[in-house]
Amino acid sequence: MRYNSTPQHGRKRYWAIGLGATLSLSAQAMDGDTPLAEALFFSDVPVVLSATRLDQPLTDTPASVTVIDRSMIEASGAIELADLFRLVPGFQVGFYTGSKFTISSHGNIDRFARDMQVLVDGRSIYDPAFGGVTWSDQELDMEDIQRIEVIRGPNAATHGSNSFAGVINIITQHPSEQSGVSVKSVLGEGGRRQVYTRYAGTEGDLSYRVALKYDENDGFDTRHDSSDTRWIGIRGDYQIDSNDSLLFEMGSSGGTREDGFEGDIHQPLRATEDDHNFQQLRWTRSLSPGNAYSLQFYHNYQSIDDSFDGNIPAPPFDVSLGYGFKSQRYDLEFQHTYAFNSEHRLVWGLGARRDQAKGIWTFKKNDWMSRDQYRAFGNYEWRLTDSLLLNLGGMYEKFDQKSGFFSPKLGINLKADSMNTFRFSATRAYRMPTFWEDFSDQSVVETGTMIPVLDTYINRTNLKPEYIESFELGYLGSFSELGLSLDIKLFHEEIKDMISEIKDLSLPLPPFPFNDSGSLPFEYINSGSLNINGFEIGLRWNPSPRSMLHVGYSLTNAYGQQLKKVSPSVYRNLYPRVPELTVSVLGSHEFGNGIKISSAYYYLDYMSWAGDGDDTPINRRWDVKISKSFELQRADGELSLILQNIGPDNDFSDFHEENLWNDRVFLEARLNWH
Repeated sequence: MRYNSTPQHGRKRYWAIGLGATLSLSAQAMDGDTPLAEALFFSDVPVVLSATRLDQPLTDTPASVTVIDRSMIEASGAIELADLFRLVPGFQVGFYTGSKFTISSHGNIDRFARDMQVLVDGRSIYDPAFGGVTWSDQELDMEDIQRIEVIRGPNAATHGSNSFAGVINIITQHPSEQSGVSVKSVLGEGGRRQVYTRYAGTEGDLSYRVALKYDENDGFDTRHDSSDTRWIGIRGDYQIDSNDSLLFEMGSSGGTREDGFEGDIHQPLRATEDDHNFQQLRWTRSLSPGNAYSLQFYHNYQSIDDSFDGNIPAPPFDVSLGYGFKSQRYDLEFQHTYAFNSEHRLVWGLGARRDQAKGIWTFKKNDWMSRDQYRAFGNYEWRLTDSLLLNLGGMYEKFDQKSGFFSPKLGINLKADSMNTFRFSATRAYRMPTFWEDFSDQSVVETGTMIPVLDTYINRTNLKPEYIESFELGYLGSFSELGLSLDIKLFHEEIKDMISEIKDLSLPLPPFPFNDSGSLPFEYINSGSLNINGFEIGLRWNPSPRSMLHVGYSLTNAYGQQLKKVSPSVYRNLYPRVPELTVSVLGSHEFGNGIKISSAYYYLDYMSWAGDGDDTPINRRWDVKISKSFELQRADGELSLILQNIGPDNDFSDFHEENLWNDRVFLEARLNWH
């Protein structure tokens, strides 16, 4: 069933249900167990690193930033890392299958989310072949995350192309904070079977962590999308001397992913094999407070084996099709941070990168295709007065076979007083075409000979990067005596030179049995624009050290179009791709006996997912987590009951109309030996 208009009924009623549930948890802070008057919780303004590469309190950043800290991660009850980003105002999370996720801001995404930059400990995990992030293949568990900084808006001036809709910066815990052995197990519906084991320790000046994980998932009840993942991750931090330190990380993962749809000739039922590994090394020299150098190198590698015999009526041929590919990235970057004095600070750097991709099924290439990038970046912070701060930054990038481009950013922060800050920022950011968009060459082929029978994708255009211009007015209120912070953002974004997937109807029709326009190949061109206006609210309230309430709210209005077919021209409207309203509410309270209760409610308006996604109706989700911590003689642990998507009318579709969610129950046990 498809939906062509935005349903409006029932919105206020269900929003009230979820908000009431989570508010009631925070209200526990006012009962006799923890009187509010005796437990006012002072919370300093968080310091973040992602907005400019300078460590800045939120009141000084030239961007809207949401910080997901340990308390939010634990209270969310999220089993999948992707679900944490439902808490961010304006963000959308889609499950392409039970193990493949897409995450972005302000919609307009398909399953690859090419417009979101994601970093783990300073290493980009963006895939240059198809774009986006293969979240299930990352050697990362929520137990090891210290915090996540999310920049809500373009920030290519700091993190380069593809930092288009936003930046997710995942910062893991230092191994010295995790000394000992930790084991976590999760069992639950949907065939979830997960075991995570970690050992961390310190030997002299070396702190290290070794982690292993096995994860099985049967996916959606209505889909052929089971998966299993096995991974190992290693991190070491070595303090060479008082000035120099070295970080090294590496990891490897692999697994089987089921995919496809019953009776779909282009996406039949099948299983793919995924492999992933990375290596990262960073040297840092701190010469004095505010004066430091760093040199970082990393390598990412990904391989997806995905091909199948086609169920396509193509006598006299036996035909095959595939989506498999390999990609890798080598990246080297130098950075220097220097504080001239209390009024002037500067960070600048240089970088070089080589992206590579190949795939006989997707690019007709057995040899690596390469694309080199060179970049220079900087951000200057000037404290004009005690209440007025200027941030001015930018990045210049040059890619092979593309014109160079510059991404600037201007931010002005005005502190009305110690509790109220106003912010204005303007920026331009670019999104480079992926290898697939630039060089796609895919065909249905004769089995065995690999002779093309029917072209499905072939690109004939040297694409330009998309670009976005963004203007933002923001307010940040920090009321420490109440444990309350409030972030409000008004914004206008315009995306231009959009990369559009089209069919050219002027091409000759393929021969029988493919002689119709639906069998013409897709290609990519630059076409169209999209305007998005709206406002976002982020609220965090800690009425006591044991209670927390987080609210995220986004309301948008979008309009735009791009080419869908040419000769004759047919356009697609883009406004349905941007959901009008998103809401998230998370509340938690810890009782004196070690019992914690938390609840989360998520609302996502009607949305039309791009690419091979579907039109999905309003999504409402209500989760509850109940946990009990305990201590043993030489260990501590926690038992948790996690309920997902409970409450009335709890079935909803996600990304595909076949992806039907219902209520799920999980048991989680964690034990730490020190």
